Amino acid sequence: MNWPRIITAAVLAFAVITLILTVSDFWFDLICGCIVILALWEWSLLKRQSLTVFLLSTVPIAVLVFRGREYPDLLMALCLLSSLAWITIGIDLIVNRLDSFHSVINSYATGLILMSGAWSALALMHGWANVGPQFVISVLLMVWAADTFAYFAGKSFGHRKLVPALSPGKTIQGVFGGVAGTLALAWAAGFAILNLGEGQWFSWLGLGLVIAAVSVIGDLYESRLKRLAGVKDSGRILPGHGGILDRIDSMIAALPIAAAGWSLVR
Repeated sequence: MNWPRIITAAVLAFAVITLILTVSDFWFDLICGCIVILALWEWSLLKRQSLTVFLLSTVPIAVLVFRGREYPDLLMALCLLSSLAWITIGIDLIVNRLDSFHSVINSYATGLILMSGAWSALALMHGWANVGPQFVISVLLMVWAADTFAYFAGKSFGHRKLVPALSPGKTIQGVFGGVAGTLALAWAAGFAILNLGEGQWFSWLGLGLVIAAVSVIGDLYESRLKRLAGVKDSGRILPGHGGILDRIDSMIAALPIAAAGWSLVR
């Protein structure tokens, strides 16, 4: 058992859920913005960007944090743009593995778009009337379930590698375990947290399936960035997990797609 990893994950999960349920919109936006900026800093190190470029790139994040909720259409546009970027990245990972078809795919600018989309999704979902915080928690729980069930299924049953050029530890069996765990969590969250109506279940479980898939894409994409940079972890801030980016790579991919997808069907 990797106890530092397990303990860190448990503490973070408790802290995140408490944050979502208790703080005001302002503090939620600000704390999420700080996390996104930390992840962007790690991204800048992977891409060997200068401090000046990093500082300039925090300006749009800061604008979103302090003014973003006033423009929900802008937040949705960023979610859609980020979702389109993730779809492109997913196709590229399947076709080209380690080497993308264009350098823009792995660029720092793409990272800024993806980070902005993730923050926009959190703010947008958290602001949904009557259900916002609960919906954010449900999405995060599904992402965590995808990661956790994939890890244990891969350890227990995995023998066929998924994409060894990008992530030697990932297996096809692990992916199926992650999908099963995500759908089980989605079913439980739909009853216990969201109290979904009868007509919403098909869309909700479909969203759970998509979240499980894009969580894998987010993880593989960060693995590609780290391999291209020649490092094992994006940072060392979290014991047993590496950096902030190592911990939230799947969330960055899942959040904008969850926000955009549920906005269309709810």
